[in-house]
Amino acid sequence: MARAKLRAAVIGVGIYGEVHARAYQREERTELECVWSRSKERAQSVGSKFGVRYTTRLEELAQDDEIDLVSIATPDFAHTDAALMMLAAGKHVLIEKPLAMSSRECAQILAARDAAGTKLMVNFHNRWYPPIAHARQVIASGKIGKPVVCYARLSDQIVVPTKWLSWASRSGPQWFLFPHLVDILRWLLAQEVRSVFAVGCRGVLEAQGIDCYDAVQAQLVFDDAIATIESSWILPRSWRSVIDFKIDVLGAEGKIGIEADREGIEVTTNEYHETPFILDPTTTELLPFQHFIDCILNDQAPTCSGEDGLAVTRVIEQIVQSLEEGTPCEL
Repeated sequence: MARAKLRAAVIGVGIYGEVHARAYQREERTELECVWSRSKERAQSVGSKFGVRYTTRLEELAQDDEIDLVSIATPDFAHTDAALMMLAAGKHVLIEKPLAMSSRECAQILAARDAAGTKLMVNFHNRWYPPIAHARQVIASGKIGKPVVCYARLSDQIVVPTKWLSWASRSGPQWFLFPHLVDILRWLLAQEVRSVFAVGCRGVLEAQGIDCYDAVQAQLVFDDAIATIESSWILPRSWRSVIDFKIDVLGAEGKIGIEADREGIEVTTNEYHETPFILDPTTTELLPFQHFIDCILNDQAPTCSGEDGLAVTRVIEQIVQSLEEGTPCEL
């Protein structure tokens, strides 16, 4: 007999790992069973906060037949081993972006998914952010005509790499933030990236002992549109939000402008109108988890597939290569 609720575990319980844990407790079709951290103190603290057991052994989660699905919210570079272990154990896996930091590791994860026959989803959660979801509907409707040129910026306050992420030197804005922007533009345009050229700046974070870029900007050539994306990790602490998030899409017959940190969208065609959104962030953050649960229960393919994760990682690999070589790179 099938259980009344899916039982979930969360691997990696930093700031966003707690979002996963909270989602499984709020969603009526799941029960949070266990949390994992490499640090016993952190695992115990978060386990106590959510009233569930904790562990520092991944094998314990893999061998627990009571656990149906697992979220992986470890640092960017530490997704692959946990994903392979959980998929091999027959668990459904929701994994934070990026899927992995190399296309080779992404391919290993996809092969493990196929061998297990379980569900795998990458948490590109901005697809459920109402202004961005609305923008996709507008573009698909043809209201702004054929997309021609796009601009997307997502930056973090400097507190993120200096205070929040002890592993910032092993990532950078190109791996921590670009996955969101690349996925959003692929999704909005329904096109693939064909070539990239990237430049970056260093110095501010290096002076604080963090070996990574302060800011990265990349030019993306899509099938039938061009885009500039940029991210930085040195946004002042006095900025109005932890993030600075902006998206523009200029089409042949109109323009979409999104200021995501102000939670608004503007659509300009022959007639101008503005569509504001008043959001409950705790409700919005739950939506991708609900989608993944739907996919498990109804045997459907997640909208943010492993293939999407692989495509995004391939683009960022080429961005990194372009940064290192100073030349354009073809995908």
